[in-house]
Amino acid sequence: MSFDVAIIGGGLAGLSAATYLAQNGIKTLVLEKQAYPKHKVCGEYVSNEVLPFLNSLDFDPFAFGAKAIDKFLLTTVKGKRIQAKLSMGGFSLSRFAFDAALAQRAQDAGVNIVQDTVISTDYDDNLCHITTKKGVTKTSKILIGAYGKRSNLDKYLNRKFLNNNSAYLAIKAHFKSDFQDGLVALHNFNGGYCGLSKVENDHVNVCYITNYKSFKKYKSISNFQAQVVCQNPHLKAFLTKRNRFLRIRLVSVN
Repeated sequence: MSFDVAIIGGGLAGLSAATYLAQNGIKTLVLEKQAYPKHKVCGEYVSNEVLPFLNSLDFDPFAFGAKAIDKFLLTTVKGKRIQAKLSMGGFSLSRFAFDAALAQRAQDAGVNIVQDTVISTDYDDNLCHITTKKGVTKTSKILIGAYGKRSNLDKYLNRKFLNNNSAYLAIKAHFKSDFQDGLVALHNFNGGYCGLSKVENDHVNVCYITNYKSFKKYKSISNFQAQVVCQNPHLKAFLTKRNRFLRIRLVSVN
């Protein structure tokens, strides 16, 4: 089957582009290697500046439980704090809910979504020929890459950064806990910072980034949090109270 446009990568960027194209009568394919829904390491805070575009796609994040954010809290390692009103504001919605809902909206708009890994792309006779791991072959007039960094394209172009190991890692967890409505908090600690905000179902997303140099000497997430992250009294207060832990993910940051 041939398409006008094929998009490799079915995250928020790929799905948004695909929905827009399909709404405008363009036959569109999305190829995504992972299944929906899936938790991803992400701060899960989005500025309201994207709402007009999402609304133009007939997509309302608040219909899926997004929480409105209009306050910002910043703290230092020692706990000094400053709080401000966010004039534009934003919303928080987990990638588990956001990606899956946007994928459904894309399909409703007419996008064909194939959940498979692309292993090769070739351009011949004015068409892009795409082959997947399961042996599926598709063609398109235009090919869009929405797959992020450290991809097959980067390998093909022999980009130098591929030889460098990532210096950072990110850890995300969801908790069932009390947390102020409408607030996104950014707490600093030695070697990194941590963001907190409520997402759908009143779960609290906790996501922090740090460097391997700081992390590796402690050998585990629990030790690192207890000895480094919790040096910030605001983080200590949250992480040591009787929260109901839901899930955790860890990734390297490109």
